Amino acid sequence: MIQHRVQDKRLIKMITKWIKVGVVNDLGQRTPAGCGVPQGAVISPLVANIYLHYVFDLWIHQWRGKKAKGEVIVTRYADDAVLCFQNKWDANEYLALLRRRLRKFSLALHPDKTRLIRFGRYAAAQWVRCNEKKPKSFDFLGFAH
Repeated sequence: MIQHRVQDKRLIKMITKWIKVGVVNDLGQRTPAGCGVPQGAVISPLVANIYLHYVFDLWIHQWRGKKAKGEVIVTRYADDAVLCFQNKWDANEYLALLRRRLRKFSLALHPDKTRLIRFGRYAAAQWVRCNEKKPKSFDFLGFAH
C-alpha cells in the first residue's frame, strides 16, 4: 500500500527493514517480528495511518455516501477510531461489514474496545426510556467521553 504512492525504492526498503526488525525486550533480547508492525514501535502510527487509509478511510467514505441512511461521523487516530451513527441500523450494518472487511486484511476489532453505545443530544431521554441506570462512557486517546 505504501508503494501505491511512494516510488523511492530506498524508502520502501528502509520501511520494510524497520517492520521486520522485531522488538527488544527489557533484558535487551531481540525477538524477531512475526506478523505486522510491533505495538509501540516508532513506525507503528505511520504504517497504521497508511494501511488504514486504504483499508478503512476510503472504504467508509464510499459506504457512507452509498449506503448510510443517516449521518456518519468518523474520528480516527492511527489504529483507534470512534464512529458516530445517527441511526442504530446503520451502526449495526456497518459493524458487521467492517468485521468482514478487516478479516480480508488479517485484521480484527478489539473485542473489549468495540461496542455500540447511545451518545449525543437525545441519549439521556433514550436512557430513561430504556430503563438504563447510568449512561455508558468510552475512552478515546486518553479522554473519557
